[in-house]
Amino acid sequence: MWIFTPRYLKHAKLLHKGVTRFINYKRDILPAAKLEEINGLRDQLKHAIKARDAALIDKLHDQINDACNRALPEARSSELADNVEVFFVAIVVALGIRSYIAQPFQIPTASMQPTLNGYRAEPTEQDPTPNILMRLWHKKDGYSFYNVISNHSGYLDPRAPVTEHTFILFTWSSINFADGHKIRVWCPRRQLVGPRSGVKDEEIGLGLYDYVNAPLVPSIGPDGKEILTPDAQIQKEARPGQVYVKEGQLLARGILHAGDHILVNKFAYHFRRPERGEVFVFTTRNINSPYMNVPKEQGSQHYIKRLVGVPGDRLQVKSPELWVNGSVAAEFGMKRVASMEAPYKGYGNIGFLDSGREVHLGDDEYWAMGDNSYNSSDSRYWGSVPQRNVVGPALFCYLPFTSHWGVIR
Repeated sequence: MWIFTPRYLKHAKLLHKGVTRFINYKRDILPAAKLEEINGLRDQLKHAIKARDAALIDKLHDQINDACNRALPEARSSELADNVEVFFVAIVVALGIRSYIAQPFQIPTASMQPTLNGYRAEPTEQDPTPNILMRLWHKKDGYSFYNVISNHSGYLDPRAPVTEHTFILFTWSSINFADGHKIRVWCPRRQLVGPRSGVKDEEIGLGLYDYVNAPLVPSIGPDGKEILTPDAQIQKEARPGQVYVKEGQLLARGILHAGDHILVNKFAYHFRRPERGEVFVFTTRNINSPYMNVPKEQGSQHYIKRLVGVPGDRLQVKSPELWVNGSVAAEFGMKRVASMEAPYKGYGNIGFLDSGREVHLGDDEYWAMGDNSYNSSDSRYWGSVPQRNVVGPALFCYLPFTSHWGVIR
């Protein structure tokens, strides 16, 4: 019986079973000489088991393992190969989750404030950059500090002096010179070039153009004549449309508050209809309006607004309230905007909902409006959102760690 079998025989029988399985699995790719060698060793092991030859079994154990390891050197597993495989599997899983279940987005503008924050620029007169420890500490709150100094002298490219680039969740701007030189600034274009002062808070930027277009103030010599440095002379003699920037010149300065990072549930709308009152994300394709303001080269963007109207709804603004189907909107988010409790300012009767006008939505139309009603480009300007454009409801704000962190309402 197996229970009375000596341990060395048990191990020998398991080894015989293992090498038999190895031969069966690898027979089609084993070189003929290697296959013959392993078969011979297996036969020797079989005879040694019958003879209960412990010394020979011990010797064959090492020989068989060595022969099998040398048989397929190119197929031997390695930690690097295993790690690479795990990495690519993780990438595939992550892409699948991003495409079909949940996708991260970053809020770009102030149209949903104060419910969700977009990028906000805070210009400063002095260099705001703290030491590295404080910079790391403020990262949790989404703060970035800028004191951008030009590392190049030359004219800005008149065709595209500043361009914006995006990769996944990373956004940066390039300051482009006519000679091909570029200065990269990790900041959206709108906040980089925006003025350092403005009527509306969301229009304030770090003031790139304020600095590069600042009027030249020359020094006055003892004789009362202007004293111009060579760089200042070039700037003064620039042709219309040319902007000269010299090395060492201040280009932008201030603090940028990053937009909220959120997760969007791309799975939900496969099983239910979009619901009035929830914050949702949609694409801008198929929405043809000069107010959409999406660059042609981008084709389509993702927008985030509050879904205030579903198919069949009748909408009307009686400021500060939004009326739906003849009654004041009762959904939590819409009531909060209409309450005018600071910092909410109520709904504005603008565009298609101007002066008491009413909009009646069709069978596959949704109406999107920002909670920052008076500073939001939304359906009041460019019309309804087609059903095929809808992506999913905003689920969770995961960065930065401010009062907005958590489930989005």
